[in-house]
Amino acid sequence: MDLACFIHRTRTDIIMDKADILSRIQTSLHERFGLEVDQLGESARLRDLGVDSLHVVEIMLDLEAELGTSLVDLSFPPNPSLGEVVAVIARNLAGDA
Repeated sequence: MDLACFIHRTRTDIIMDKADILSRIQTSLHERFGLEVDQLGESARLRDLGVDSLHVVEIMLDLEAELGTSLVDLSFPPNPSLGEVVAVIARNLAGDA
């Protein structure tokens, strides 16, 4: 799964730490797929959880809407872990993407 999404940032004053980002992703995965949060640690691989690239894009769009911002660059490695997804989002929110 190789994802790249380039979107114009609309707001740069959002502060979230990695734990907050992980929690929001865990909640989204729980609500969408019924996955238990204890299955959703940072080392969990998306493919192993049954999550494909379209699902990841949907989750990112939900997060953007919730935060009122657009993420600039969401380039993930193939079959990323939740920790890798969190790191990419954190870089975007920090303006380092």
